Amino acid sequence: MIKKILFVFLGLIPVFGSYAQQNMTLYQMHDILQSNSLNPSVASDCRWNIGFPLLGNISVAAGMPVAYNDLTVKNAAANTTANETQYYATNNSRVMSGDELLSLLKNNNLFSANVNVNILTIGYRSANTYYQFTMNDRVSLALSVNKEPFELLFKGNAPFAGQMVEGKFAASGMFYREYGMNIAHDFGDNFWFGARAKLLFGRLSVYGPHNIASFYTDPSTYTLTLNSDLLVRGSVPGTMKTDAKGFVTGFDSNIAIGDLVLNTGNIGGAIDLGFNKTLENGVKISGSILNLGIVNWNKNTHALNRRASLNYTGPTPAIDSWKDLVDTLKSVVKFSYTKDEAYSQWLSPEIMFGFSAPVADYLRLGVTGYGAFNPAGFPWALTATALTDNISNFYGAVSYTVTNNSFVNVGLGLGVKLGAFNLHVITDNIIATFNPLSQKYATVQFGINFKFGCGENDDSSGKKMGAVPCPSYGGSKSSGAIPCPSSSRRSKR
Repeated sequence: MIKKILFVFLGLIPVFGSYAQQNMTLYQMHDILQSNSLNPSVASDCRWNIGFPLLGNISVAAGMPVAYNDLTVKNAAANTTANETQYYATNNSRVMSGDELLSLLKNNNLFSANVNVNILTIGYRSANTYYQFTMNDRVSLALSVNKEPFELLFKGNAPFAGQMVEGKFAASGMFYREYGMNIAHDFGDNFWFGARAKLLFGRLSVYGPHNIASFYTDPSTYTLTLNSDLLVRGSVPGTMKTDAKGFVTGFDSNIAIGDLVLNTGNIGGAIDLGFNKTLENGVKISGSILNLGIVNWNKNTHALNRRASLNYTGPTPAIDSWKDLVDTLKSVVKFSYTKDEAYSQWLSPEIMFGFSAPVADYLRLGVTGYGAFNPAGFPWALTATALTDNISNFYGAVSYTVTNNSFVNVGLGLGVKLGAFNLHVITDNIIATFNPLSQKYATVQFGINFKFGCGENDDSSGKKMGAVPCPSYGGSKSSGAIPCPSSSRRSKR
């Protein structure tokens, strides 16, 4: 029902989620190959690094202003007043009053989600330089809407007689293939700088960064005046249905998997930058800027727009329910259509920073910060992490994360190394793994990677593969590796 209302109210195709924070726990776990995706200056401590095809790393993240279980807190058998507007959930007979839901919403509400699939990773490390090629499929989506439209949905327009109710909506999302080439170099004194150039091929897109619809109710006649300034672009295979006047009546999608996989149109480019520095006392500082880039959409493009001022009197003098409002909007809102109109869409730049220090043998404490610049909002996160340090075959981390939507997120990261075989599983909110409907924020990722030449017995014959002199984020990885200078040892006090 919410999707249907937002479609009518704001003129979008159904929204499928959107942009979420990166996995915060992973940023400090530099023993895991994919931490390089969050900071291109992080170099592996092994000669050769290979991600298992399609399983090197799969990451899913989501965030929303209200947890699903928060929407279904009152039993339908409870007494309600005759005039109370109720939200009828799909969960059997549980309901929520409009006032209860409105109390949970913020002035601006951000819905977010992303999915990243690492198709291939190949890395090579020399003494002072690390080279890495990656291929990823990424879905990055974002939706935000302010609180005022929901107040109109629940309360009707009578309480707002003589007032202007303004709805602001933003959406930015895309599905694209990414080819990246990463180079990280040690410039001396344990200062590493890295850059990753990325070639992008867009698959699907929806883009509406600035949409406004305002409603004014005449205090005498209850005539509803709608002013709309809406423009939503998209790149989706299919045909838009229109009537004789050119207004949109529907959409027939024609998405073929082969066309998406082999698509060479919608070309874009981006760059990631990062640094890390290990001080004499073992303290590490780092930072990165990710997704500085753009995609040009010129294939299967569509544009829906509506800029108008319309009056609606309706069959009744006032709107008193959701159904009345939806019927009203259907009657007065129609969208014009433009085909094959090219447009450009910026990626959402992200900033990450980290600080960590050794506090005991094999233990390090760190803080990680994150922020993203997106037309739909500014998602942010702050994480405190306790992680293992200088342990050869096991990597562990426990984290606590605060986000713009949620303040209680306990995360867990686990990694094991069995010879050349590496496995990791990480989440920023372990509770969401078992009870996702009660949480506002959730991330989970896992992956399988292979590392060779780490100074250990990596092959079946027991022959050492030849370790690199010094990993980027610490001292010697194992007793078989060539020791680093004392200034960069992980557990130096």
